[in-house]
Amino acid sequence: MFSASAELALTRKPITAIGFAAPEKEEPKVFIYTRRKLTVAEMRSMKDSSPVKAKLEFRVAQPFSVTLPTSAAALPLNLRSNRITCGGSISVGNNREAGTLGALLRDKDGTLYGLSCNHVTGGCSNARVGLPIVAPGILDIGAGLPDPRTIGQHARTLQFIPGDPSAITGYKANRDVAVFKISDPNAHSSFQGSAYDTPAAVGDPEEDGSVQKVGRTTGHTLGIIESQLVGSQRIDYKMTAYHSAEENSSFQGSVFFEPVFIIRGTAGSFAAEGDSGALVVTRSVDEDPVAVGIVIGGDRANDVTYMLPLKPVLDALRLELVSEYN
Repeated sequence: MFSASAELALTRKPITAIGFAAPEKEEPKVFIYTRRKLTVAEMRSMKDSSPVKAKLEFRVAQPFSVTLPTSAAALPLNLRSNRITCGGSISVGNNREAGTLGALLRDKDGTLYGLSCNHVTGGCSNARVGLPIVAPGILDIGAGLPDPRTIGQHARTLQFIPGDPSAITGYKANRDVAVFKISDPNAHSSFQGSAYDTPAAVGDPEEDGSVQKVGRTTGHTLGIIESQLVGSQRIDYKMTAYHSAEENSSFQGSVFFEPVFIIRGTAGSFAAEGDSGALVVTRSVDEDPVAVGIVIGGDRANDVTYMLPLKPVLDALRLELVSEYN
């Protein structure tokens, strides 16, 4: 695809992913993500020698590993009329960690659930049904901070199988998603922090679309869906789920997901450690907001946020998004 000089540059700064974007009103783009930033000369060499007719864009994206936040959240518990809103800090009740409550969901019988990532409230599929989920997350509990509340119990996760796609049948069903049953529905609101309500509509992500989210670490942020990655995306996990003082289960492995979208912030990082589970919503002055995805990881250093589309998640869970609640 590239000239000899460009190929030599990529041996020093290897490609980590390929993405594409085909916005309706703009020319298609191909994004080449490398481990380190390319020089202007290297980028020019690649563009000049490439047979690809689409516009080439070069970005930095390191191989991604899920890491837990290392400091307490500035606002660990978001309240609206004394009810817990979405977008705030949560965790399992017996491990010093924290992630984000993305949204409220409802089944056909009206039972209310909370949505987050598997690695936040599901212990990477090792948490046992009934494990208490607390808000704020254990990492955000301390003297002078809001008291923790048990807001629900772990219910279930979606498929989360580690291993190379060439060796796994049906790996495209992998989802870093877990839900927990809400204990007191009256104690919750579908509002996303103090920014906006969870929309009722669910749609497909669109490249170059403006989006927003409310998360435990970075709060309300704005961004652009930069591209959809081609093929599967590897994400590394290392986590321990505690069942009792004497018993625990450890998970360490690489899980591959497809499709995955990359988002970048428009004014600083779109997401960081602790924002996993946040609901991604479109932002437009002309149209009503639409929920399109869930954050599964954020790299603040390179401003890269990984998002899974929401529609397949809700279809697999057989649950619907809750809006205008309390």
